[in-house]
Order: sequence, then C-alpha cells, then structure tokens
Amino acid sequence: MSHILIVTGSARPNSANKKVVEAVKENLSVREGVEVRVADLVALNLPFMNAAMPPSQPAYEITDESVKEWSEMVKGTDGVVFVMPEYNHNMTAIQKNAIDWLYKEWTGKHVALVAYGFYAGRHSIAQFEEINTVIKAKLDQRISGLQFGEEIEFDGSIKNPETVSSSFATTFDALLAAI
Repeated sequence: MSHILIVTGSARPNSANKKVVEAVKENLSVREGVEVRVADLVALNLPFMNAAMPPSQPAYEITDESVKEWSEMVKGTDGVVFVMPEYNHNMTAIQKNAIDWLYKEWTGKHVALVAYGFYAGRHSIAQFEEINTVIKAKLDQRISGLQFGEEIEFDGSIKNPETVSSSFATTFDALLAAI
C-alpha cells in the first residue's frame, strides 16, 4: 500500500485549488494499492515560521502542535503531491511556509507537482525546484502543469478531461513507480 499526501495550496475560500485538489484526489484514489490523505494547510493553521533555530539544524525541535501534526503527516507518507497555484509568478505563501517548517522530513521524500495558473504554474514549479536544491526531496520531472482557459476553468473545474487525465497519469505513474 502506497500512502500519498496531497497538499493544498491556497487559503482563499473560493480558490480553484479546491476543485484541482479534488480532481487529484479522485485520480489517485481509484488506483489500486494507493491510500490518499489531504493536508489542508488552512485547517492545519501553521504559524508563520518563527522557530528559534532553522529546521536544518540538529538541535531543531518542533514545539507547536500544528507543526508537529504537519511533520507527522509528511513522515507518515511514501509520497507527497503539491497542488500548486501560481500567485504573482510564485508558489503561494501558505505552501512556502509549510515547506519551511520542515527539513529532514523532505530529504529523500518522493514528491510530485500539479501546478496551475495562467502560465500552467511554471513559475511556482521553478520556485519549488529552487527550494528543492536545499531540502533535497526526490522530485520527478514529469509534472502536471494546467493552464487556465485550456485544461482548467478559472474556478478550477476541469475543462479538458482527457488532457488532464493523461497529464495526471504521467505524473502519478512516475511517482508511484519511484516509491
């Protein structure tokens, strides 16, 4: 059984992220031998990163209960799928903050990206790739990039189901094969 954690990417109540996360969850849940859990970053309510010591340091200790829960979620999975909206040519602050709270949990963790936006999420993907030079997750380059108006509607509804299913299949097949 492969345990996959899907990480939400927006705090906006009317964000397209809700529908994209649901589509990712549906696609993964129908696969045999895959158990899916969603990490809702709004519900986790992680504080802004304010630890006295960086998570990369051996003496780093998590004291906040929501950060402890987040850490256990990531540790307890075989792979993580970030559903990444692009805000102002970057990944969202809520996802960046969630990544920043952890370090050793990311090292060697299998990660897949489903990004979306006006540029198919390419700027948020680039930012994650830069961050990954430090956290060293195992990021597969078969990334699903969904463009508003092409593959998805502005509310996150799937506009082109065949293209999106094919993109997801490529991304998730690679993730699951690596686990």
